[in-house]
Amino acid sequence: MEKYLEPLPEGITLRIFKNDQLLFESRGKWLHPLFEAENFFKENPLVLEEGDILSSHDTAIGKAAAVLTARLGITKINANLLSQLALDYINQLNESSSQKIQVNYTNLIPRLMCATEDQLSHLSDSDQMYFLLRQRARLVQGVDVSVKNLSYKYGSLKDLSFEVKSGGHLMILGENGAGKTTLLRLLTGSLKPASGEILIDGKKISALPKYTIGYIPQVNDKTKFSLSVEEVISLGIPERSRNRRQIIKDVLERTCSEKLAGRNFDSLSGGEKQKISLARCLAQKAKLLLLDEPTAALDCENRKMVVNILRSLTISEIPTIIVVTHDTELAKMHGWDILHLGESLNV
Repeated sequence: MEKYLEPLPEGITLRIFKNDQLLFESRGKWLHPLFEAENFFKENPLVLEEGDILSSHDTAIGKAAAVLTARLGITKINANLLSQLALDYINQLNESSSQKIQVNYTNLIPRLMCATEDQLSHLSDSDQMYFLLRQRARLVQGVDVSVKNLSYKYGSLKDLSFEVKSGGHLMILGENGAGKTTLLRLLTGSLKPASGEILIDGKKISALPKYTIGYIPQVNDKTKFSLSVEEVISLGIPERSRNRRQIIKDVLERTCSEKLAGRNFDSLSGGEKQKISLARCLAQKAKLLLLDEPTAALDCENRKMVVNILRSLTISEIPTIIVVTHDTELAKMHGWDILHLGESLNV
């Protein structure tokens, strides 16, 4: 008998095997064992090799656990209790993928009696469900943003109210002069409102810890920093951080900017400066990321790079992200709330 089909030891709620070798086990409840397993694989990337087969034995698998289990790359599942919603989801995955997931179970029920099962019952997008699950598990990097009756002394920004939950992502659209850039600058604290209130993580902006907010303004070729690319990126890294060189290397790779290493920031084009500014915010691990027209000066390839980074942020680190854009490709990104200035927030 394969190991994943054997009974779980008393008190153990999840076991994961690689080719019948026990890799991971947990006594945790709800979805926490699967999130613990996810962290285990992130922290031990060399534990898996091409061709390895992952199998698991879980006490109970609803649709949420099925989503997480499939994302871990587990292709053989054994459950003491399985919901029909979970089985239907796995069957849908098997219909659209060449890599099939085998499922064994002892008891099959229509659904688990929990709020998470109800929340996912009508959803099908894996990334959307994963984001919602990390939110419910409070495993997001972001912070709540609350804006109430906000007005600025100049322009058309009047009596604006909206909220973004921690880890949420908001796209701000509107005509030129609608106050989009002004709103971002108010959120950074560089401008002061005429009236109204801004709370970030339940605090006034002036009370936030350093590095909470990462801000990328519109591209300006006249922006001057007599610093190297690496020095500009390091401005976003807290002094207490270890492995600064590795952090810089990682964010340069993530933004496809390795060739810019060693350059003086002043010598870069507007698009190159935008990429390094994004790299700085990634190195900073900002809890609130504010981006003003982040793709405006980029060519098609680099615009796609920014879109891909934003997509990965919404399902990995999950900071709160607010973006001002006219880019139709960005505006079409799935799962983002949309705020048209002067109108209500579409949730």
